[in-house]
Amino acid sequence: MFGIAIPKEYGGLGIGFLGYSAAIAELAQGCAATANSFNMHANATGAILQHPDISEQVKQRVVALALQEGKLFCTSVSEPSSSSLLSTSYTPSLAAVKVEGGYRLYGKKAFCSMVESSDYVYLYAHPKGDPNPQASIGFLVPIDRCTAEGVTVHDVWNTLGMRATRSNTVEYNGTFVPDELVLHQTDEFLNDFIIRGANWSFGGFAAVYLGVGLGILNYASELLTAKKPKGFAQSQAFHPDSRRRIGEMAAELNGAYWVMMHAAWHSDTYGPSVQTFFHLVRAKHMIAAATSNAARSASIANGAHGMMKEYHLERMVRDVATAPIMPPNIDACADQIGLLTMGLNPAEACPPLQVSEPLFTPEVREEVR
Repeated sequence: MFGIAIPKEYGGLGIGFLGYSAAIAELAQGCAATANSFNMHANATGAILQHPDISEQVKQRVVALALQEGKLFCTSVSEPSSSSLLSTSYTPSLAAVKVEGGYRLYGKKAFCSMVESSDYVYLYAHPKGDPNPQASIGFLVPIDRCTAEGVTVHDVWNTLGMRATRSNTVEYNGTFVPDELVLHQTDEFLNDFIIRGANWSFGGFAAVYLGVGLGILNYASELLTAKKPKGFAQSQAFHPDSRRRIGEMAAELNGAYWVMMHAAWHSDTYGPSVQTFFHLVRAKHMIAAATSNAARSASIANGAHGMMKEYHLERMVRDVATAPIMPPNIDACADQIGLLTMGLNPAEACPPLQVSEPLFTPEVREEVR
């Protein structure tokens, strides 16, 4: 499993993003938090190995750590002030200060799923003093089970769903990263992480929530077929309202499944591009809507009986609550879909809020064009 996102030529499973999407959706049907946590490991290894600016030597070291030494990775991009509605807010403010032999990190990352179980964290930091807000350095930080120098985990994860991800806030206060674990540098964080890395930056999360939706459908169907109301010869599943709700859930989730698989196939076939981003952001929107609808319909169809904690449905409904807000959130997805459907350049759209710094460099605007 540690090699699930690693290409075959590096010794991994070599199933591509399409195979990964199908696999993680299956895992999420059983436990969304397990799938969402493990997605951070796949996110890190997959993103690093497909990145064109990371040296072959570094990639080989990452592969050796994951496959031969059994090291667990996680990805940490969000910060306490990030918003899933505004992709530009993800530009890192975690500061990287150059010192002899490497860098020291200062600042916080938030929503760091699985960090307390990880050996290494893949993250971006801003080179201190660089006037370009999108200037970023990719690091592989040795977290050493959270005993690394200057690492403090703030236990703030008390949320409605996905509780087992342990997505706490991590503070770095002078944490040292050696030069050999500096992965790459970019002046275009948004293009580098969100556009070029769309499959791993948010496509994997979309597949996780797809699995939760399918799990809700299957489990709700089981509960309805097993429940026989007093005084009736048939199960509640035969009731026309139950049939309609299950039918709508099945239709929406089946559509979302194939939109996701097509987007993953496009990513594998054509590689990173604005068009690949377009496919993945449509899949993310459709999955968020379908899974949210499934949670509501399953709750209504099964009633209070299905919401008891002894049943898995209650946990699934809580876990799926974050589907519409996992970055990019459902409104941000619709915004990008609308722009790209009409052939408009997202870099030329007016920002929704007043900004204090440039959002896109001229190079990014030209590449999107």
